[in-house]
Amino acid sequence: MAGTRTEKEGLYDVVRNKDGELLFCIRARNGKPDHPRFFYDGAGTALLLRDTKRSILLEYLPEMAILSLQKEDKVLIAEILDDELEHEYYAPLSRVKKLPI
Repeated sequence: MAGTRTEKEGLYDVVRNKDGELLFCIRARNGKPDHPRFFYDGAGTALLLRDTKRSILLEYLPEMAILSLQKEDKVLIAEILDDELEHEYYAPLSRVKKLPI
């Protein structure tokens, strides 16, 4: 993904919302997400391609997320700024052998 800057997300939460959807809570970034995609390597790491310029690396996924990502076709992303929801969106999930970074 040439031209895409990858950031490591230091702290994030993964939960199931009231509808049973897998929800990743991350810190908000500037700008609106544009055609986001979520890549999972089958182990403990995932990559959110937020837009054409920025991707976010999620390392050390919890066991609950690892098991769920083997079955899901999309994930819900919530971007939080100062304890407030800034952006919420779905990202289609692709399972890959190697993350595109």
